[in-house]
Amino acid sequence: MLEQELISYLRQLLPEYMVPSAIVVLEALPQTPNHKVDVNALPEVTVELDMDGAPGDDLERDLAGFWGQILHRDEVGVHNDFFQLGGNSLQAMRVIAHIRKTYGVGVPAQHVFEQPTVAALAARVRDAVAVGEGKA
Repeated sequence: MLEQELISYLRQLLPEYMVPSAIVVLEALPQTPNHKVDVNALPEVTVELDMDGAPGDDLERDLAGFWGQILHRDEVGVHNDFFQLGGNSLQAMRVIAHIRKTYGVGVPAQHVFEQPTVAALAARVRDAVAVGEGKA
């Protein structure tokens, strides 16, 4: 349970997008012959999260599908957190670019960091389209 306690502690100190989705405890870090950390020998970390909410419309299906593509996940729920699924800031920028290209509207990067779910992002895109910020 040390891992969950550490994640809870980090949530008090860091913005949500900076909190790791998983922590792996090792007896010792693998080392190269030069006594540096052997990054290639570190175990691969996979985080299994349940799909949280099925997409309700084409926009949510598109966004969930795009997230799944860039995050290498078979399914993404509309309430899953982008960063807990393993997303990072560069991938968040890819999501924003996809929205601009596909829907013709701009979404501030801050929105993805503050409300990192498909449902929240889809609502923002719908609002932007409704007020004429872009094409549908």
